[in-house]
Amino acid sequence: MPIPIVIHCRRFPPRKFHAITIFPFVIHNKGRLTESEMRHETIHIWQQASLLIIPFYLLYLLFWIANLIRYRDSMKAYREIPFERSAYSLEVQSDLTPRQACTDWLKHLSPKES
Repeated sequence: MPIPIVIHCRRFPPRKFHAITIFPFVIHNKGRLTESEMRHETIHIWQQASLLIIPFYLLYLLFWIANLIRYRDSMKAYREIPFERSAYSLEVQSDLTPRQACTDWLKHLSPKES
């Protein structure tokens, strides 16, 4: 599986986010990413690669738009994207495998109970 290329940039991504993954790059605005933040972004690299990159971005956008309509809150819409829910739940696992990261998001297709 691909390994991310990490780039530090002071002005990107926007301040409410620490990092963004645009295959194969992880762009961050912090001095250094924590181990769990790096694992979170690596999960996104693996998700993107497993879905052949472009379909990942199309699905990500569709999930975000559907969530935005549902929740009417951009941050809630972001947090409820299945790829994000999966990455946040898996980022604490030190023994994570690429295969697990590539398919786990499917478990998060149903909205969380509020």
